[in-house]
Amino acid sequence: MKAVRFVIPKTGGNSFRLQIDDGAHFYDTIHYHPEHQVTYIVKGEGTSFIGNHVERFQPGDVFFIGKNVPHVTKCDESYYHPDSNMEVLSISLFFKDETFGNQFFEIPEMLHIKHLLDKASMGIKIDGPDKNNLIEWIKQCPDADGFKRFQLLMSILNTFAHSKDLRTLSSVSYTTPTRESDNERINVIFNFLSKNFRNEVNLGQLADVANMTPNSFCRYFKQRTGKAYSEFLNDMRIEYAGKLIAGSNESFGNIAIECGYNSISYFNRQFKRINGVSPLQYRKKFKGGSV
Repeated sequence: MKAVRFVIPKTGGNSFRLQIDDGAHFYDTIHYHPEHQVTYIVKGEGTSFIGNHVERFQPGDVFFIGKNVPHVTKCDESYYHPDSNMEVLSISLFFKDETFGNQFFEIPEMLHIKHLLDKASMGIKIDGPDKNNLIEWIKQCPDADGFKRFQLLMSILNTFAHSKDLRTLSSVSYTTPTRESDNERINVIFNFLSKNFRNEVNLGQLADVANMTPNSFCRYFKQRTGKAYSEFLNDMRIEYAGKLIAGSNESFGNIAIECGYNSISYFNRQFKRINGVSPLQYRKKFKGGSV
């Protein structure tokens, strides 16, 4: 599967682009583009890959993805079933460094936003109370024109820049496009893991998928993602388990099996290590119970 360098078309009459993705699932190939991207997930669930970071995405998430950062929001497999009636919806804003003039972000009043753009080279996610303001402004953008939409974008960037609730995602900063061959290979690997992480996955399988020797694959994967493949796979499984625990009353034993674990005790240890709480405490938290 070939990696895609996106060319974001301009919206007529505006200096930056607003895009609404509304369909059966989001675009599912890792891609990058020279524009910065702010995205609000209205509907849809799955796994996001931003730089070398992986985590679940869900409605209400807001991301700031810097220029040339490879990324994808890949929906759960249930979205791809032929008889599925599931839908996704997101609102995104795209703009380049030079969108408002080459010196726009160099003036003193905009230096905090210039620093934000630098931070976005690792991908950013926002949580906490500031996110609510961002969502309201993003939701107004489709119906706003001209100067009003520009004001909304500046308010969005200003809130991002001043927020104490930002979390950088990737451990690697991306300022220039990655090699096409690297993106093609990691696309194949991520697609395989996305479809098979709940099954038995071994090093030999992944090396074959990547068309590499096991030793070369281990070095490549650690360099590209910052993690060993076993750690990355475990993170995917626990992220998915969190969704099942929060959204159902299924037993933890069945959830462990569904997520690829043969041992409930090992699953419990891994879940607590990553989330800081046990599966039971995690469910109580999302069901409104006390922890």
